[in-house]
Amino acid sequence: MVEFNARNFRTWSIMGINPCIWSVAFPEIIADDPDALAMTADLARYSGMVRTQSKFPDRFYNFGIAEQNMVGTAAGMAMSGYHVFMTTYAPFITYRCADQIRHLLGNLNLNIKAIGSAAGLSAGLSGNALLALGDMAFMRSIPNMQVFSPADCVEAVKIMLAVSKMNSPTYIRFCGATNIPAVYQQDYDFKIGKAVVLRRGAKILLVGTGLNIVANALKAAELIEEKTGISVEVANFHTIKPIDTDYLEQIRDFDLIVSIEEHSVIGGLGSAIAEFGIKRKCFPRQVFIGVEDKLYTLGKRDFMLDQCGLTAEKIADRIIKEIKND
Repeated sequence: MVEFNARNFRTWSIMGINPCIWSVAFPEIIADDPDALAMTADLARYSGMVRTQSKFPDRFYNFGIAEQNMVGTAAGMAMSGYHVFMTTYAPFITYRCADQIRHLLGNLNLNIKAIGSAAGLSAGLSGNALLALGDMAFMRSIPNMQVFSPADCVEAVKIMLAVSKMNSPTYIRFCGATNIPAVYQQDYDFKIGKAVVLRRGAKILLVGTGLNIVANALKAAELIEEKTGISVEVANFHTIKPIDTDYLEQIRDFDLIVSIEEHSVIGGLGSAIAEFGIKRKCFPRQVFIGVEDKLYTLGKRDFMLDQCGLTAEKIADRIIKEIKND
């Protein structure tokens, strides 16, 4: 049984996101579910699945560089009663397999968990074709699909275990690789579709999602309060769809909402919040911080996060500037 304690939290953060979900969460899933299977498209090593492959050879399928075939086979196996967890790079499992994902997972409502690694700006050195910056926009537009973006490795494990109990199509998005900053220092009650308030405040609300991003939002909140004295709340939206409407109903008293994500400012978390807010008579002004609708200079993820204004310092500077312009 997976133990959620401080020692494991530190270990998982160092291990990184992919080894965590396949070496920690998936063996637990297999122990409880005799029909659970793992699939990949020639990414066993890069997805951290080598141990899964060697330990559970009868539960592991490698399709080579044939992502669409993988999704089609996953659909056939799901229709035969199997519970499929499939993974490849985020741009491949979303954009390249768009028609298969839309029809086989969404329209047929099959019990398949699609896991996209190297999402966001993670593959910046590999070219624009490898960037997944609109994957959440696409996936959350598909009927029946649920969309997740964890804040750290602890939450990634919790999401994997939680969705393993669901009978529905799911997309889980992972950015970064190893040495993921820890957001959670102790165990907490994870609930699908329910935001986690990490820091209480009164005037400004930072709503973040994703690896490194939520950690940077927490640091930015501290910087804002140090520099301005303004009270800042930080909420982690690990579930993009279904969005936490109960929490959003309670935030009308904030002066400013800031959505922060390693995703295009079009169609992601910020858009999901705005779609909710526009239907309300009274909703705070919103600022979108993410990847703007343009091409950036390619480089390592940290370089690109800085370029896109997604570091703690640049997030804080942007918000302070917004406050002064009010």
